[in-house]
Amino acid sequence: MIDQQVLLRLIEKCDIYFEGSLISQELIIQKYANFFVTSINSEDRSSSVAIHTGSICFDIMSLIIATIACILMDQTDPVEIISSLADGDMILYKNERYRWRGLETMNGMTYMKLEQDGRGKNGLSTKWCPLATNKGLVKPYNGTSDMTDGRGIRRKKTNRSDFISYITGKEISDIPSITGISAVIVTERTLFDRIQRGIRIDYDEGKSIRLLDIVPASYYSDSNEPYQFGSNPSKEEPVLKIAGKVSIARDLVLDKYGNRVVGLIVIGSDSISKGSSELEDLIHRKSLKFTHVTMSIHSENTEYYIGEKESFAVFACTKKFLLRNSMPTTVKNPLTFQLEQQIHNIINNEVTIKIIDGGCSWHTYQKIRNALFAIKQSEWDDEHKKNFIVLSYSIFNLFTTAVFSMGTLEQMIVSGKLQFGVSSPFSRIQELKKLVKCANSLELQCAFIVDALENLYKSIFTDSPKCQVLKQLILRTSGEKVAIIIPKSYYAEILYKDTMMFSRKGVYITTANQFDDSQSYDKIIVVGDFSGKHFDALKCKAASDIIVLLYECEIYWFEKKRQKAEKFEKKLNTIMGLVDNYSHVDSDGADGDEDMIGQFARESLDLEEYIDSISVFDIQKFTAGVFAGSGNASVSEVSAMGRFTGGELIMFSKYYKAVVYNPLNTREPISETDIEKLSAGDRLIFAKRDDFTRNIVDNVYEALLISKKLSREVLDATEKAKWWKEVLRNYQKTHNLSYRQLAKELNYFGCSLTEVSIRKWLVEESYIVGPREESTLQQIAEMTKDTYLLNDTSGCFNACKMVRRQRKKILKFIGKAIEYKLSGHQPTQGSELEIVYNNVENLSEMLELETMTLLDESIWIPTNITNKPISDMEGIS
Repeated sequence: MIDQQVLLRLIEKCDIYFEGSLISQELIIQKYANFFVTSINSEDRSSSVAIHTGSICFDIMSLIIATIACILMDQTDPVEIISSLADGDMILYKNERYRWRGLETMNGMTYMKLEQDGRGKNGLSTKWCPLATNKGLVKPYNGTSDMTDGRGIRRKKTNRSDFISYITGKEISDIPSITGISAVIVTERTLFDRIQRGIRIDYDEGKSIRLLDIVPASYYSDSNEPYQFGSNPSKEEPVLKIAGKVSIARDLVLDKYGNRVVGLIVIGSDSISKGSSELEDLIHRKSLKFTHVTMSIHSENTEYYIGEKESFAVFACTKKFLLRNSMPTTVKNPLTFQLEQQIHNIINNEVTIKIIDGGCSWHTYQKIRNALFAIKQSEWDDEHKKNFIVLSYSIFNLFTTAVFSMGTLEQMIVSGKLQFGVSSPFSRIQELKKLVKCANSLELQCAFIVDALENLYKSIFTDSPKCQVLKQLILRTSGEKVAIIIPKSYYAEILYKDTMMFSRKGVYITTANQFDDSQSYDKIIVVGDFSGKHFDALKCKAASDIIVLLYECEIYWFEKKRQKAEKFEKKLNTIMGLVDNYSHVDSDGADGDEDMIGQFARESLDLEEYIDSISVFDIQKFTAGVFAGSGNASVSEVSAMGRFTGGELIMFSKYYKAVVYNPLNTREPISETDIEKLSAGDRLIFAKRDDFTRNIVDNVYEALLISKKLSREVLDATEKAKWWKEVLRNYQKTHNLSYRQLAKELNYFGCSLTEVSIRKWLVEESYIVGPREESTLQQIAEMTKDTYLLNDTSGCFNACKMVRRQRKKILKFIGKAIEYKLSGHQPTQGSELEIVYNNVENLSEMLELETMTLLDESIWIPTNITNKPISDMEGIS
């Protein structure tokens, strides 16, 4: 149990700023902080869930409270630290390195004896410091330096002990110099980095402190290699251990070495979706004193995570809760303005259905769906059946969500004005007609579906009813900030043709997967009944006014989802004690009609799950066909697969980084992204070379080298940066070592990296430029005894840093080149940008992911067909 009053004192007596904005005086933030403090203050252990407005302020408070909780739970005593030191140990004292020479008693007082090497002709110097007043200033030094010449460490003096003394009431001399326990935080590295840089805590009338002045923090990659945030002069173990995945967090929690982990915080629904089963296991670990999950109210995992866990403490920013627990902004600044806008949107949120005349009727939809389900249940040839169902389903979704005429779409496809390889709906209907001819006993059902789709195609060939209503709505939103949500990114290309209507200031068009839920809008218009990774009309609180355009066939399912959303909100209110009559009973099944509707709903869900599973199921046959003619080709471990909107497949190797284009991210429109973070709607850039399985950044880097656009310094660095990897590969090959054996040998030289880390370095598709710590390169040099690496370890390390910077520069160039290409601009002749532009223009293609699946178990396939778009026939012919 921790002292709750200390945490409450932090909230009441300290002002918390983020990026210069005071955030801790807002009532809703104080309510949240009190909730978290109360939930942590348990004699045994606690588990809590927070569903907030989407403001970063909640994440900031979570991290600060968790940090202080770790300090309060730690039983480490300054005398304990002193007692653990052996004669000759390196320590830090007042930011200088010393050798510990023990305790001595003189004139009835105990002194610490500290020793430093002399300077120049001077010999050793010895310092005696009173133990009683200085015991909290001694910190074990875990770095590699053995120099104690008095030059110390270049770091400003912190007021860590003073701050902890202020909030705990302890004497400064009783504050231990290190914290012996840790908390694991599951979140994005960039988010935590922004938070730790932006936090400032003001206390005791004019004093202030930063988060990393209180405790050290490190990020752990999927290879378990730590990346330190800020300065950590004593190289002490991090108190805040940041992990991008739940699986990594699990390893950190279970690690028996170093600090004991007492807390787990999971920030954001993306983190949850990447490891829900492992998270379940972690949350019930008795060794964890507190677990806390925090996500925005519009996250996709809220219902799943709350589930039946009423035993969890719950904080949820529902409309009813906010009406009782929010007030007008106390301190006006950008963060509190955003928070106030989010609260306004939640309280005043209204989702309106705009019923559109035309399109598919509910009766016709039912008949199409019933026919598809019958086909799914049939014994028809498996390949034909899958092709017919998937093709029919995708065409129907196009016709119900299109906000443009089919004539316009066909014209843009023929003229090559669409970027993403979208196939003609007319051609796809003709493919269906060919499949009808071999449907045998299912010919009647198949023919009905094709006729219905063809009629829908004709009805919107010259005009789209949804497009007309969309234009009317946009005309009435002059001066407002409006988001139009579409299912596929190529819809935006078609809409942007109408520059007067959709390219004007204040109109933003985005897919449900790429929607930025941190922004606020005056109005959001959704063109159909669909959702995505970052958008659901019934959860979204980025606007108070949300309009959904629906044909008759879409209304029933949308209303069912609305009922489900209302029940979930009522459940949250019940758990928080705001209402007391929540019931789990569903009204479905009250009579015969409802029974029939229930069966229809179950069959529809079964059909959708079947369609979603088809791409995963195909992989077994695909790989079997590939290996039939691959001979002794080198293979790669594939852990994910995807399908693009044009029908191409892609097999992602485990450590591949995809180059993703996102024009909505104005700061970094081009990024190298881990495959686990890819989702439907992402736009990927590839090199147009059949034998090229690396990404476009490597291609551009090579082109810049050949064209001599890189400086001599960068050229030299490129060669140096490659050397360590070649040395390590040769060593592994010469000694016939497995990755595990190689890791063990490196461990002998002091390297803590695992087999997974080593594999990630050396596999063919690896994008690791070099180790993040110079000491790791030194250990590789000592193990391999490579003369060049031993003599210039620092040079090789700095070369790796330079190559990383160059790759980041290329990413920016690619983004600029794509912008130039889309706008018709030409770069300056002879410039670096021109080289990049020519590669993007002539040697690259950009495709949109339609589906993305992480495999339960990795498979091995020939390297030459990984990480690039391929047609189905390439693998199974």
